[in-house]
Amino acid sequence: MTLNVGILAPGKGWGNFVSYISSFKTISKVRNTNVTLITKKFSNAKSYLEDQQFVKEFYEMPDNKRGFLKSIKYALRLYKILSRAKLDEIFIFHSSITFVIICYLAKIKKVYAPGIRYQTFFLKKKNKLYEKFFSKIIDPVEETKNLTKKILNIDKIDFLPLKHNTTTDNNLVGICIACSGPEKQWGAENYIGLINFLIKKNYNKFLLLSGIEQSNLEKIIVSNFSKPIEFINTSTKTIGEVIPHLKKCKFVIGNDTGFSHLSIAYSKKTYVILGDCPPHTYSNLILPIDKDLDVKRGVDSIKTIKLDKVLNNLNKDLI
Repeated sequence: MTLNVGILAPGKGWGNFVSYISSFKTISKVRNTNVTLITKKFSNAKSYLEDQQFVKEFYEMPDNKRGFLKSIKYALRLYKILSRAKLDEIFIFHSSITFVIICYLAKIKKVYAPGIRYQTFFLKKKNKLYEKFFSKIIDPVEETKNLTKKILNIDKIDFLPLKHNTTTDNNLVGICIACSGPEKQWGAENYIGLINFLIKKNYNKFLLLSGIEQSNLEKIIVSNFSKPIEFINTSTKTIGEVIPHLKKCKFVIGNDTGFSHLSIAYSKKTYVILGDCPPHTYSNLILPIDKDLDVKRGVDSIKTIKLDKVLNNLNKDLI
């Protein structure tokens, strides 16, 4: 009998959620069934996973609100989703005790979760990653991979990109100026210098991967250039509208955010400019440009990464 498998992944940021995709695909592959994905609206999962054929159903879970009555309403809505899905087993990629308890109440026979802190007391040893309350917590992406490997009884999780048939435009480069906070923003002046460098390398089309909060940054960058240089602005577009352009990019470079990880998921070589977070290692398509070793990692680390350092990294591949 085919198992009805669910994945509950509210995410700890869009970038992390996208980097979980190989684990999602591995679960589907090993269990030999399409999965039910339950996640939050911010992930926009349906935009880039609906055509991938390993997810059979998408459910959008509510955002948890503070306050007793709002929390009860939230729990009831999630319970209804899980009951309606009629799952045999569920992978929870989050530390919430509430998620585990609601899954039990929804009569899901097998519940798997990391087992972080108090969550560990509600899970069988074979169904969790961390063995003790005070176990050292690891990086969320590695945590997701390790839990998946344990439950599926496999040795490794290969990077599994998203499938697409879009032809690459060799003149188009993705410039990721979007960010979740100022600690991940490299800055307009740096990006203007980067684009000037790429123009000298005969690139003349640039996809500015941004969000509504970077609309002014988009305008500042574009105002420094004129035809025949072409820009595709995205601050007012939905992720679904941006994806067709992203699939055409030769490569992507920019801030560490969701678009960078989505670029990697689409098998694009992606230079990620880091600072406050250590480099990601889940795919060899990730080319990290990190702070210097003598710089303490923190909210201002990205500001120490000079334009010359980034251009030198690009030169290794573009010359």
